[in-house]
Amino acid sequence: MKKLIQLAVLVAASAAISCSKENLQPDCGCQGPTVLILKNTRAVHEGAGLFTFTHPITLNQTSAWACDADSLWARSANREIPDYTISGNLKKGCSFGPTFAIVFPSIEITAIQKD
Repeated sequence: MKKLIQLAVLVAASAAISCSKENLQPDCGCQGPTVLILKNTRAVHEGAGLFTFTHPITLNQTSAWACDADSLWARSANREIPDYTISGNLKKGCSFGPTFAIVFPSIEITAIQKD
């Protein structure tokens, strides 16, 4: 019994030491790394800080959530016609395994202008 208790204490101490890394950096989302810098990109504001734009490398339509959405940003009148010009840091998207939900990456907007 004594050896079992010692083993349990040893395992708990090892787990505590291995999980106590200092200065952990987020690996995704608004606090995560920048994967692409957007400059003067035409975008549609879908509402609530969600912007859709043409990805400058893949040329696919991409959506991203603004890290600090401003309630004064008006929703675009037409989803087919971009009426914002944005610049910012597109962040690494967070993936939590298989899901049926679409998970958009985040964007730290550094400049925004509405037409």
